[in-house]
Amino acid sequence: MKKFLVLLMSALISGACASAGPSLIALPESLQSSELTSNNQGTGMQETVIDEEEIEAYADLPDETIEERFNKIQSTNTGHAIVNSQIELVQVFSRPEPEAETTTLITNPGPFEGLRTLETTGRITEDFIEVVLPVTPNNTTGWIQKTDATAGETETVIIIDISERKAALFIGPDLIAEAPVAIGAASTPTPAVEAIIDTIWERATSETFLPFLYGQQLFGLNKHSEALKAFDGKRPALAIHGTDKPELIGTAVSNGCIRMHNNDIAIFAEHVTLGTRVSIIG
Repeated sequence: MKKFLVLLMSALISGACASAGPSLIALPESLQSSELTSNNQGTGMQETVIDEEEIEAYADLPDETIEERFNKIQSTNTGHAIVNSQIELVQVFSRPEPEAETTTLITNPGPFEGLRTLETTGRITEDFIEVVLPVTPNNTTGWIQKTDATAGETETVIIIDISERKAALFIGPDLIAEAPVAIGAASTPTPAVEAIIDTIWERATSETFLPFLYGQQLFGLNKHSEALKAFDGKRPALAIHGTDKPELIGTAVSNGCIRMHNNDIAIFAEHVTLGTRVSIIG
């Protein structure tokens, strides 16, 4: 039997984008590739942004409209896999073979009270599903056994346009809602990523307390800031959340997270589920 020296990692989402989240049990660094190291993220309180710095920070992002990105999303076959409730630890394999090396063990449930939900790549075999791991760097992948999770898809998509500072919610071909957002500051820009929602938190119902700067609701993502290696000692995971400073909506102030008015995110929350796809574009 292989011997593992395990390290219990706290929260996938930091105190800036959620205080307590899921944990990973990972192999020691000596047995990991550089792609399997981990850290967590958030939204800071910086309120002053220099326009020139902001333009430079986002200059390299492709110029794409919400409509163009929506059309691309409709042609892809990525989805999500929800870990079965009786599974407490999900074994992640380096290859889709039972004898392959185990790279990571992922806890379930998580984050918070919900079942672990992992982004899938669309690659499957008879016995395995390839998933995007909720670790840094973004888009690190591994294989899990089909018997450990239930694969699914959703028609619900959120597209965040950084240049327009706007979020759009689609269900199938229908645009359901749009709302203004705040984005990452020049020093901690919001990255352009494809993600899924793997955390849903609501102040009124969750057993987990988050500071009021997150507003009333939060959607945690499985992707991370690309400017921060860690946040408060944890991985710099991104999130979409409410705010207690509505006057900052429309500005570049966060550590990478997306902020929304509380009443706007409440409308989005009526349609969002674990596994909802999120596309952040330039």
